[in-house]
Amino acid sequence: MGGVVVVVLLVFLTGLLALALLPRAHPALPRATGRAPVLGPFILWERWRDRALAARRGGERRRAVITLCRTLAAELRAGQPPEEALRLAVAQAGPSVSAISDSRSLRTAAGNDPHLAALSYLAVCWDVATETGAGLATVVDGLAENLTEQEEHRAEALARTAGPRTTAFVLGGLPVVGVLMSAGLGGSPLVFLFTTRLGIACLVGGIALDLLGVWWTVRMLQGAVATR
Repeated sequence: MGGVVVVVLLVFLTGLLALALLPRAHPALPRATGRAPVLGPFILWERWRDRALAARRGGERRRAVITLCRTLAAELRAGQPPEEALRLAVAQAGPSVSAISDSRSLRTAAGNDPHLAALSYLAVCWDVATETGAGLATVVDGLAENLTEQEEHRAEALARTAGPRTTAFVLGGLPVVGVLMSAGLGGSPLVFLFTTRLGIACLVGGIALDLLGVWWTVRMLQGAVATR
């Protein structure tokens, strides 16, 4: 019974402290409404889930830009006028780029969504080709190749950091395991942690440092992925 109480209290305190350490979820994601507030680790779980969903949707939008560029280049080589080629490419790329119809809309989409930032380069290519008559298909093909390489590097970085991410969370949970082992061996971790000043200080400081370590590790891993 004592071990269960320890787990519940530690998880609850961990969730509350995590709220102060973790950034907010992606602002573009829809939030649930009409529900009672969820406390502690449930909010932590929701934020991690929202961040994962935002990352997945960001990847879908970046891949849509690659599809747009490849299809545009193919249609231009097939002899389609630039405007018609862009329309067909947008239809092929999907709803992520459905608002694109000309150079201005390319820049607008790139400015509104960082995952569509590569569209600004496509807008420049479009303007140069329009003003000088230079071939657009070859330039757009090169842009698509560059974006594809970036996505491959990002996927490789995610795969390489999967192990360190798992290790960080496993190590972050070891203090809880230690408390449970102490209780199972006949110790009195509850008495020390919740009835003495030194125990309360150790509990709060340990949880804060544990969360800080996990947060810092995740930030470093995210930075490693972002630089690829």
